Amino acid sequence: MPRQIGLMLLATLLFHLSAGGQSYQETSIPYYSETLRVAYNTEMLSLQLPEVSERGLIQQFNNLAKSDYTTLLRSMQQARKLFQLNDWLYYQLIRKTTDKLYHTQPPPARELACWFLLSQSGFDTRLAYKDDDVFVFVYTQDAVFEAPLIEDKGRNYVNLTNIHSGNNQQRALYLLDFQPNPKGHAFSFQLKLLPLLRPTVVEKQVRFPFKGKRYQIKVLADETIRQYMNDYPLIDEAAYLDIPFSPGLSGSLLPQLSKLLEGRNEWEATELLAAFTRSAFAYKEDKECFGHSKPMAAEEVFLYPFSDCEDRTALFVRLVDTLLHLPMVVIAYPGHLTVGVALPQGRPGFFRYQGRAYYICDPTGPQNSETIGQAPEGYKDSPFEIIRAYP
Repeated sequence: MPRQIGLMLLATLLFHLSAGGQSYQETSIPYYSETLRVAYNTEMLSLQLPEVSERGLIQQFNNLAKSDYTTLLRSMQQARKLFQLNDWLYYQLIRKTTDKLYHTQPPPARELACWFLLSQSGFDTRLAYKDDDVFVFVYTQDAVFEAPLIEDKGRNYVNLTNIHSGNNQQRALYLLDFQPNPKGHAFSFQLKLLPLLRPTVVEKQVRFPFKGKRYQIKVLADETIRQYMNDYPLIDEAAYLDIPFSPGLSGSLLPQLSKLLEGRNEWEATELLAAFTRSAFAYKEDKECFGHSKPMAAEEVFLYPFSDCEDRTALFVRLVDTLLHLPMVVIAYPGHLTVGVALPQGRPGFFRYQGRAYYICDPTGPQNSETIGQAPEGYKDSPFEIIRAYP
């Protein structure tokens, strides 16, 4: 469905819901580069906040279930489908919506509404509480770091309320003995399709040397990606490798690199892409740049002034997979991420994996060099682990 038609249908749906009775209202929700409109029944907002206790919290869930919550839920699920939101970005929509609707009420009211809507969206959720605070948990099979977790009945639940706390130690809480959706599905943080949000296009210019020549490339990157990735929790580093380029970056970067690769064999083409990722960007460790670990999607390398080995690996993997279609392995050394590419076995320095000869093509360095087939500096005799293979 074209985006414009989808927006018209959503607006029409919300108009009819709003016009159906005096208890219905609409509100605008700022959502990254978009402004979304949702309809809701004010009955949901008029419920009295219960005491934070086992009985009171369960009763609040039941009271919300008796209200006309479907109007709000349908609005958000329609937006989710229209904008192609994954689970995390859908949760961000729920969070931004409940923050707006319950902005005059104490924080527990927002958390309870968020917990309820996630549960009604099909997720296996739990609620925990302590004193006057409540915390929303959701079942996930993904690795989430520096976030509080609990384990119950063989399932891991991540604390969405405090997911950005930077502390994976869960303080002592009371887990509510109530599971709204025990057969609910797992919450996923994977981002294999970009959301269809309005792009915020910025022009970037990069330069890099290759075999005695200097090349200059102008590209169009999407600042909206940086906005929503900035809200992302710290997940497994391999998950960032699957995040695709925006249409703007694909349409501007890939044709220019393809032209530079014309007539080159697999070795020379791989060397060119290695030279590009090593030398077109400035290097700085996350802790120095951000004060904390900040893995990037490949496109974000163009949107920040600095990047490190994890970020360049994501970019190099996207480029080799898209332009060269060569088998690759992603290699984790202690404190360093790099890539091995399967190339014709004509040079020393390869290692074997599942019957193929792979040459390390470090996308971080050495800067101003296209040399491949060598272990990263300082890691020649270090053990490594293969964390992802691309056929």
